[in-house]
Amino acid sequence: MSWAGKKSIKEHFKSLFHKEQALSSSMSKERIRSILDKWVADKSYRLPHRSVSEAAASIGLASSTLYSYFKADGTDFRSWRTRLRLEDAKNLLLEEPDTPVSLIGRRVGILDRSNFSRTFKEYTGLTPEAWRKRHLPLTSK
Repeated sequence: MSWAGKKSIKEHFKSLFHKEQALSSSMSKERIRSILDKWVADKSYRLPHRSVSEAAASIGLASSTLYSYFKADGTDFRSWRTRLRLEDAKNLLLEEPDTPVSLIGRRVGILDRSNFSRTFKEYTGLTPEAWRKRHLPLTSK
């Protein structure tokens, strides 16, 4: 079989990529938001070490679509996901006052304790331990 006169494999994949981009870029912002809302409801942001492209593929979007969506909102996927993880951690710190901070960090997808503490402090101004102590109801302290 001769490839003469036919598309090369590279050209074939390039055209498929452009079709995927066109389909994704035609998706409405509301549809993307709906997909992301389900992803959040499923707590998929807790999965550790997930790249943007892996996350996009898991929800059926091209990574370029996800990138463009967040860029239009003035942020990026990783920052958004980190905020979700930290808000989740704040809730868990209060709901489970006896659970070690390192375990809370792992549960929300930040595996390294020092990275979790540093990121949490950048976000809230307090370490997870100090934040928990400050926000626990008086009866729990």
